[in-house]
Amino acid sequence: MAQTIALKGIISCSVFCFHEDTLIFRFHELRHTFVTMALQNGVDVKTVSTMLVHYDAGFTLRTYTHATRQAQDEAAEKMGAFMEQMM
Repeated sequence: MAQTIALKGIISCSVFCFHEDTLIFRFHELRHTFVTMALQNGVDVKTVSTMLVHYDAGFTLRTYTHATRQAQDEAAEKMGAFMEQMM
């Protein structure tokens, strides 16, 4: 029986699974984590898309990026600061 677990700072999409007391590490999910973390840390999408050998940067954004809690918190703080300035 496989079970997905989430680790802090890593996207939870079956990165680590336990199966019959064995740790299974699926490398494909690392692509999702890599892209999300790279973009979150300021690497531009065209560079990341090229590294993944994608023709279209839009495909990279649609397929391989995930909203992280940190990104959501930062967006909320930015919008809160903006709203305070407006009032």
